[in-house]
Amino acid sequence: MKAIVVGGLTASLFIAKFAVAQNDEEHHDLDEIVVTATPLARSVENLAQPTGVIAGDELARNQSSSIGETIADQPGVTASYFGPVASRPIIRGQYGERVRVLTNSLDSLDASALSEDHAVSLDSLLAERVEIIRGPATLLYGSGAAGGLVNIVDSRVHEQPLDTPFSGAIALGASSAIEERSGAFKVDFGSENFVVHLDAFRRDTDNVEIPGFAESALLRALEEAEGEEEGEEAFGSIENTSSETDGMAAAFTFMGDAGYLGVTVSEYNSDYGIPGHHHDEEGEEEEELVSIGLEQRRYDVAGQLNLNGAFEHLKFRVASNDYGHTEFEGAEIGTVFDTDGVDVRVELKHGNWGGFEGAIGMQYKSIDFSAIGDEAFVPSSDTKQVSLFLFEEFGLSDALVFQGSARVESQDLSADGFTDTDGNAWGLSGGLLWDVNDKISMAFNLALTERHPNSTELYSDGPHLAVQRYERGSVVLGNGELGKESSTNLDVTLRGRFDSNEFSVTAFLNRVDDYILLSPTALEIDALPVFDYGQSDVELYGFEAEWLVDVMETDNGHLHARLFSDFVYGEEKNGRYLPRIPPLRFGAGLHFSNDKFDTSIEATYFDEQDNVAEGELPTDSYTIVNAEVSYRMTEPDLLLFVRGTNLGNEDARRHSSPLKDIAPLPGRSIHLGLRWDF
Repeated sequence: MKAIVVGGLTASLFIAKFAVAQNDEEHHDLDEIVVTATPLARSVENLAQPTGVIAGDELARNQSSSIGETIADQPGVTASYFGPVASRPIIRGQYGERVRVLTNSLDSLDASALSEDHAVSLDSLLAERVEIIRGPATLLYGSGAAGGLVNIVDSRVHEQPLDTPFSGAIALGASSAIEERSGAFKVDFGSENFVVHLDAFRRDTDNVEIPGFAESALLRALEEAEGEEEGEEAFGSIENTSSETDGMAAAFTFMGDAGYLGVTVSEYNSDYGIPGHHHDEEGEEEEELVSIGLEQRRYDVAGQLNLNGAFEHLKFRVASNDYGHTEFEGAEIGTVFDTDGVDVRVELKHGNWGGFEGAIGMQYKSIDFSAIGDEAFVPSSDTKQVSLFLFEEFGLSDALVFQGSARVESQDLSADGFTDTDGNAWGLSGGLLWDVNDKISMAFNLALTERHPNSTELYSDGPHLAVQRYERGSVVLGNGELGKESSTNLDVTLRGRFDSNEFSVTAFLNRVDDYILLSPTALEIDALPVFDYGQSDVELYGFEAEWLVDVMETDNGHLHARLFSDFVYGEEKNGRYLPRIPPLRFGAGLHFSNDKFDTSIEATYFDEQDNVAEGELPTDSYTIVNAEVSYRMTEPDLLLFVRGTNLGNEDARRHSSPLKDIAPLPGRSIHLGLRWDF
């Protein structure tokens, strides 16, 4: 596999060299979208850490039934896919607590990181943009973001007065493979100093349609070899994957010369099925379908106070929520999860201090979690974190910029029936942005971070039926508290922008001491295989690469080609492979655009994954072909699009999904969409 990585990266660099040689007159101008997940207003190209942004028409056309599926095709990103609704982002092979999902730079405050079957209580249907930071974001957002973060940015709180007294948007969508029907609207109105925002959305889906059997060919062969009785195999669709999701929000913003203050009240509700079955204590498969009913009410306050003097402004955000979801087995209540959370973030930005520009900040987060029921595998707990952080930028020369940050985080964790734990986690980061010339730039970023263990890793003890296993934490096993994960992460990025093309290649290496793993044992409890939490030293490395090359430029339109690839390799120091690591992925596409029409076709090849952890099955290779046509009007401001996904109707199984052998991705699907801004 290491030979594949070297070969893939060599081929990528060869293609990049070829792209540089194409020197036509036109240039791919990138939008200077400011990334809000950093204290300073900087675009993607002005950050040392690898960052991506999806916004505008691209985001509207790529909307899916969950945030994980919406961004799963971005470089370095995939998703967990526990059905179309419960699909959480995975960045560079890391998932769960190591990838933080934010809304407007604050935590989602749900239970999605606890288990793959828990949906993220956020929807990107009305988002303005989605920001993706690859690699450790721990220095700005806490030790839980050791793998990266996804920040969903909306327009509920306004930092500037409205351009017109009344404006809004309506979005409608439909999809064939999951029979999705979605609709959303938002309106903004007010005066120069006061803005009211209202929005609402609804998204319904039916059972996922698939091209063949729900179970993979390898799993069916294993079951036959073990002499299991043949039953009626699920074919053509995945039972119990329908969903109903809706939400609404109201926001009020006051603004003036001194700054702004906004308040938002929002609700999010989702009822969705969980594919697969669970077992009783005798091991007999039961027919009750498992479903989840999720409710969240959230209150957000955001503001900025403009200052005169050494500090330019004070920016603050506060979120408080009441989250709960109930797991049903048929009509019976199985387990009830409740989370009362608070996230407070304050940033104080200073001007030029001897060449340094940056911000200092404080963050406080409290999570009061409870799980009640016979199948609650995690005890109730209370987690409090207090952090101080610093971000600074210094221009060493016209062509060389230094960016550095530091963070210290104190955590107190108490769980019912266990001794309280506490400790500090540290992080340091240094990065360089180097403009080699007016066409080539490089970025280097080195981060040293620590991550606290969470309550699941320490205290879990019970059946986790959604993933068909019995989980035991280190304290329950008598092994005491787990140590902090210590990560050393290096990113190197090469970017080029020429008259007829642009490219970006990032290579990364992440070495983690005391990486917390959930590993299978030879035991069974209540007919479920037992998995225990432990620690091991691990290494992850890989690359992400993307090139845009002009093919043709005429008075009637512009045609360019896109080439892309990403890869991550993960193993323990003892040579065992890490679980759920996505395989090598590469693809190519063509995109034509003029004043009104956009047309594209793209094919992505996913290599087989046979570097598997203990208890995992290999995953076959597959190719996904997608195509899209959109029409943009200016009067009215209307976007119409049709998108075809998995046009080859492939039996596509995402290796990063815990359900890959019983729930493939949807088959051939046609998506229709409309967005009207008024």
